[in-house]
Order: sequence, then C-alpha cells, then structure tokens
Amino acid sequence: MTQEETAKAETTKAALIRAGLELFGRNGFDATSTRQIAAKAGANISAISYYFGGKENLRLACAEHVAEKMAAVSQMALTAPDGIGPQEAAEMLGQIFSGMLQALLLQPDGERISQFILREITQPGPVLDAVYPRFVEPVHQSLCRLWASATGKDAQSEDVKLGVFSAIGQVVYFRIARELVSRRMDWGDPGPDQVADINTVVQNNLRAILRTDSKRN
Repeated sequence: MTQEETAKAETTKAALIRAGLELFGRNGFDATSTRQIAAKAGANISAISYYFGGKENLRLACAEHVAEKMAAVSQMALTAPDGIGPQEAAEMLGQIFSGMLQALLLQPDGERISQFILREITQPGPVLDAVYPRFVEPVHQSLCRLWASATGKDAQSEDVKLGVFSAIGQVVYFRIARELVSRRMDWGDPGPDQVADINTVVQNNLRAILRTDSKRN
C-alpha cells in the first residue's frame, strides 16, 4: 500500500468512527444501519466490513476511540508517581478534571463522544464489557490513588471510589446538559470564556470535597 493509499484508508476509518459515534449515540446500535453509517461518513458501505469486520466491531472501535481520548486527558494520573504529597495530588486532580471539561465542551467531537458514552453506560453490553477492564478501570484506579494521596484515605475505600465518580459526574453533566445550562445562563453556544467559568465552579467543588474528605479521615 502506497503512502497515499494508507493516508486515504486512515481518513476513511476516522470518518466511519465519527459517523458511528454520532449515530450509535443518537439512535442506538440496533437502530443504526451500516448504510446510514456509510452515508454519514461519505464512504462505501463495504468499507465497514473491510476496515472493521462489521458493525459490531465498528462499535467497539468507537468505544476504544472514546476511551483513548479520556485516557489521554487522564495520562497525568496514570503516570503519577507513588508517594506524592496532598497538595500536589489535589493540583493534579484539578488539572485532570479541567482537561476532561475542555475535551467534552470545546473539542469538535465532544458532543458525539458524550452521546455515545451516555448510550453505552445506560444500556450496557459487550462494548462496556470489553472497554471497562482495558481503559475505564485503570483510569479510575489511578484517579483513586491521587484522591487518596490528597485526602489521606485508602484508595480502595468506598468513599474514595465514590468521590472520584462524583467529580467525574459533575464534569459530564455540563456536557450532557449543555443546552439546559446555556439557556439558563443566556450563553448561546458556550465558548472558552464560559467553559472557564464552569471550570472555576468545578475546581471549587473539587477542593471542597477533598477538604471534607481530609477532615473525615
């Protein structure tokens, strides 16, 4: 395969993943046909089988794309050394959740990603089973270790695990409720300034939770 052919193949695969994210997220897996995906991607319908082996494998590729995006944002947690101090751990958590917020609200594929995530976690199936141990669990465990370093708690405790889910939840909410928040705030389409305002609230909430957890230790 020539360099030009390789580039064209990667472009087609990326277009199919974008189309899959949007259509699977909006309509669900069963209600989305390969013909619809191909049309949305501007690709031949046979490209789905050629590059992914079928619709189910494309769905898995979409999930892995999302997981890799979120893992990239959380890379700081995955590579954090053991034994860091409470202040440094808290600052790292703040940076990670700020990165998640930026990715979901400002990146072009933020809406597709959030719709796909919501669909897959509310209707769990083989995709979640495949992605959870490879991406979701390791990232959550890493965030729990940072949370434990920031609060002095056990990283395996229920309080820490739920605290991390709570922090993730507030970030995700601002994506899935974007239209509701924008209407209430009279923002129109939120841009960098509005996301900065949201991030201020997210950071304040995170610091408050970490302080409370530290006092309860």
